[in-house]
Amino acid sequence: MPAPPLIELDQVGYFQQRADILRGVSWRLEHGKHWAVLGPNGSGKTTLLRIACGYIWPTSGTVRRLGCELIDLGHLRRSMGWVTTDLAPQIPPDEPAVATVVSGRLGQVGLRWLESIRPERRDFVDARRLLEEMNCGPLMEKPFGVLSQGERQQVLIARARMVEPLLIVLDEPCAGMDPGVRERFLAWLDGLAASAASCAMILVTHHVEEIMPAFEQTLVMRDGRVAASGPTKEVVTSELLEQTYGLSVDRLERAGGRRWPIWHAATS
Repeated sequence: MPAPPLIELDQVGYFQQRADILRGVSWRLEHGKHWAVLGPNGSGKTTLLRIACGYIWPTSGTVRRLGCELIDLGHLRRSMGWVTTDLAPQIPPDEPAVATVVSGRLGQVGLRWLESIRPERRDFVDARRLLEEMNCGPLMEKPFGVLSQGERQQVLIARARMVEPLLIVLDEPCAGMDPGVRERFLAWLDGLAASAASCAMILVTHHVEEIMPAFEQTLVMRDGRVAASGPTKEVVTSELLEQTYGLSVDRLERAGGRRWPIWHAATS
């Protein structure tokens, strides 16, 4: 028998403060698959993923995780890594990157030796091996505070992988990056996602050009609903982008397996 989907949403809604944040959302994520989630601010992207990963409850519809409606959510969340730019400022700036990676296994932000929880030698061995496998070996002993934004995201992804997760959610990982840092990070991310050892990954973004070739499926959200879902090459079209962002697209360039919208300049 094939394994059940990692996450399956069936007609999910979320009503809060007299507003429908999500309405009738159906979507499924299979093991080891990579999705981009695209949409403007307020479209429901983050709420959708918080429900999918068990951080909040839907007000309508059904959510199944690993084929079950009832599941140990604490255990499930420990098998899902959520990487956001909000986490980076919480990491001690003088902490070596390898220690930051180890902290992921212990569920800490900032590695601490506590009476009840202490890192072991094998934790550091595993962290170093993981960083090497991810082509991040040169970052190992650098203080977290001196790393570039792209390097910090790489270390935080390694941190999330220390628990051998089923899923990693990358919530707008390129926010605030300059073009050079962004392109180097995205090329690295594409290679990681394409590797045979990769777990399922979800890339949340506002920007079409950040969807790398390894993210072969795209979910587009608009006004709390699914505007489109399926293969990226079929879903991401000029027409859909115009409907989603309310701005005309002159053309959609394709280069390096990516899509680059040329937006029509607005006139006053």
